[in-house]
Amino acid sequence: MPVKKTNKIKRTIQKAPKLKQLIDTKEGYATSFDGTRIWYQTQGEGIPIILCNGLGCSLFFWKHIISHLKKNYRIIVFDWRCHGKSESTYDEEKMTVDALTQDLRAVMTQLKIKQAIIMGHSMGTQIMFNFYGKYPKKVLALISCCSTFGKPMDTFYNSHTSKYVFAGLYIFNHLFPKVANKIGFLLGKNPFYWQMGTALRMLNPGLADRSAVKEYIEHFTSMDSAILTDFAKSLQDYNAEPTLKRVKVPTLIIAGEDDTFTPVWLSKKMHHLIPHSELMVIKKASHIALIEQPALINLRIEKFLSEKL
Repeated sequence: MPVKKTNKIKRTIQKAPKLKQLIDTKEGYATSFDGTRIWYQTQGEGIPIILCNGLGCSLFFWKHIISHLKKNYRIIVFDWRCHGKSESTYDEEKMTVDALTQDLRAVMTQLKIKQAIIMGHSMGTQIMFNFYGKYPKKVLALISCCSTFGKPMDTFYNSHTSKYVFAGLYIFNHLFPKVANKIGFLLGKNPFYWQMGTALRMLNPGLADRSAVKEYIEHFTSMDSAILTDFAKSLQDYNAEPTLKRVKVPTLIIAGEDDTFTPVWLSKKMHHLIPHSELMVIKKASHIALIEQPALINLRIEKFLSEKL
């Protein structure tokens, strides 16, 4: 066999896993309650696991989770309205927890999923609990990662002043939207984002996936500042505590020991409130534990699902 042909066959074999991934990956749009088009992506086969992003996030924080769990499960990730590849139509009255909950429902309807495991990171957990409160029969299990169940600005950095800082930021972003967006643009171009994130204890520099952090910063700072603060205000006005006491499905709570955005004690309280829930606290993990210690998280999720489902 000629050398050139042999090399071509070898290259084809090496590319086979990537080609299979492209074939197995399906993308599309679901139509939410108000006509907003919600982008989604699905990979793998089996029991569906739907991943709910945090505020200002897209699928980059989930990449290690998706890569591992898609071997045994059907993994669905999607962008909330005004995020990523989903339609971005600004309507202040629809920048709410309930609207995002309907985005999740629209994806399930489009994919004809009757029941699913729902996993939320940060804001995604609040939406997850709201969804469970409205549609409990659609949920097989719940997995929370680095989150709270309500009023995140009351506990941000464990500071009582955070909610007042946010209130001022909300007013500024709506009074001076062009200035706020310009600031966001400049922050997105900041070459010292890694050092800044480390100084503010937003990440563990020895563990975090630098490329995913960069994608997050670029995505977050590209979003309209008024939209971000509208969503944040709705999250601040929402409290799922009454729902937690009524949860009847298997629930796993994952927390970062050094999480400054949603301090670990919130996950411990969540664990106390949800009957028969399980808690895992990851040492030296920040709010982005998903890209700091993904192997540990994957193993814990697998154990949880194999025992409970």
